[in-house]
Amino acid sequence: MTASDLAQHALGPEAGSDPHHAFWVAHIRTGFVIFLAETLAVMAYLGATPDGPHRGVLWLVAVAWIVVAMASLWLAPRVAAKPWRATYSVAWTILSAFAVGAVARLDTGFGSPLLLLLFLPLAFAALIFTPRAAALCGLSGVTSAALVAITDPNFRQSIDTTLMFFATLIGVSVLSVAASANRMRLERHEQRLIDTIVEMAEVDGLTGCAVPRVFRRRTNQEVARSSRNDRPLSLLMIDVDKFKSINDTCGHPVGDRVLATIGAVLRSNTRSFDLAGRVGGDEFAVLVPDTSPPAAVMLAERIRRDLARSVEVPVTLSIGVSGLDPSSPTTEQMLTDADRALYAVKRAGGDAVAEWRPHTAAY
Repeated sequence: MTASDLAQHALGPEAGSDPHHAFWVAHIRTGFVIFLAETLAVMAYLGATPDGPHRGVLWLVAVAWIVVAMASLWLAPRVAAKPWRATYSVAWTILSAFAVGAVARLDTGFGSPLLLLLFLPLAFAALIFTPRAAALCGLSGVTSAALVAITDPNFRQSIDTTLMFFATLIGVSVLSVAASANRMRLERHEQRLIDTIVEMAEVDGLTGCAVPRVFRRRTNQEVARSSRNDRPLSLLMIDVDKFKSINDTCGHPVGDRVLATIGAVLRSNTRSFDLAGRVGGDEFAVLVPDTSPPAAVMLAERIRRDLARSVEVPVTLSIGVSGLDPSSPTTEQMLTDADRALYAVKRAGGDAVAEWRPHTAAY
């Protein structure tokens, strides 16, 4: 069994291909497993103290909690798919704090050991919720305990014991919020690192253009979109003329600077939804959605002019332009057509732009 198989087995069948859904399924189920464990602890306490007050009502409440917990465990995958899943989780955690206060009040009031269960929602909030949600959970726990104390007609706890209980409860609430804030700070830092790694994997470090894998994936997406919406789509295939002689004559550092300059020129001449890619050592491509081939030819000429003003050594480009062929609207066909136009330029001596049309490459 591979590592991915082990991970899938550990997450269960709900994990699928959506890690966010799998996380929320596990999170919701963990919460209700804790809730179920609390209920079993309450039932054990009731069984150990059969002569206490309101035992019939408390047993009914405990049974109801069992039913709710089991149903919620079963419904977890459905709830995890909803946009309000986080609100649902916070609401249930707050509700559980008041439920604990209610059973403690029905038991022996503020002196009931069941009040100790109030600390569990606070620990859960620290592990999973935002600082604001953790603060709400802490406030609900303190409020629940305060309501028990205020409504208990047989309140007999000493002032020092009461103060220490509330001090501990408030202290744990503050720690819960602080732990949540620190966890979120760490998560944001890790997310920035992940974003940086993803960007490094998708962008060529020298030119700032997309790597071939990303360029191909985006081209597939744009071809599908253009075909579906009947919108124009154009592609520029770009080759640096006699690049090897630049490396041989001026050295590889100069050649690298030339490539970097080409990448900068391509990116400066494209729109936010266009995509410039480095598809080979000295080969580039530009994908221009919602653009006809004649307009793409104008873009190619502008790129050639801007590059001539930007490089430190004389450099020329051969550029082939193709549009999405309605009779064969595929990525492969568009790439092939752009390559044909590019080869036509190279055969003619380079330093020009050609647009591929059926049966001819026109300059």
